[in-house]
Amino acid sequence: MKRFVFVLAFLFTLGTFGQGEDLLNPLKGKKVIYVWGGWPGHKPKESVDFFVPWLKSEGAIVTVSNSLDIYTDKEIMNQVDLIIQNWSMGKINKEQFQGLLDAVIDGAGFAGWHGGMADAFRDNLEYQFLVGGIFLSHPGGFVDFEVNIVDSQDPITYGIKDFSLKQTEQYYMLVDPNVKVLATTTFDQESYPLYEWRDNKMIESKDKKLTWITGNKIPVVWKKNYGKGRVFYSSIGHFISDFNVREAFEIQKRGIRWAANGKQN
Repeated sequence: MKRFVFVLAFLFTLGTFGQGEDLLNPLKGKKVIYVWGGWPGHKPKESVDFFVPWLKSEGAIVTVSNSLDIYTDKEIMNQVDLIIQNWSMGKINKEQFQGLLDAVIDGAGFAGWHGGMADAFRDNLEYQFLVGGIFLSHPGGFVDFEVNIVDSQDPITYGIKDFSLKQTEQYYMLVDPNVKVLATTTFDQESYPLYEWRDNKMIESKDKKLTWITGNKIPVVWKKNYGKGRVFYSSIGHFISDFNVREAFEIQKRGIRWAANGKQN
């Protein structure tokens, strides 16, 4: 009996109960494109080396591209099951964005983390609508903070407890109220240093502090549907080493698996 309960719990955490899905191998045979580039500070190339071997170990068929032009390749985009993007800032042209948008509306998943998804293409409002949120700031620079699970029954966060991250960026974001929030963080310091751009560097202000955000609770992890597609996002991951925190990596893996299976539903 205990073994049966354990198996059910394991299957539940996969979050893949749609018709035709492989419950034990939700990424097996899935066509995934991994798009990286943009601002190098978020280490997009290093993320390829971290995530692509895991995707392949799960049975995914992965195409890696460091050009947004892949979004204009209709043959690839018509067949893709999941798009993972790590492309901070930068610009996306009309044809590239339309290719991405059409694929998601038609059922492809779209997944990512941190600035590679929510701080991309700042001048494209429709892209921000697709993601469900946008980065505004990371008060205090590198800080310690807690991530609080708000939906412990969702397959992506099932069985995961609150956890902490050390000396990394805590994202302050604008978020679409239509997303399903799975985890949040609270800005609990009495004040935060205010950083200003000077000569292409972030310089801490000597006489200004952020005090008006104290107590604010901001989403960290969410999922949503867009057309027939599934969208998953986590603001964790300024450093690839953030995913050495077991809970952070487990949530990211489950979110990717969930997003990859929209075409079956």
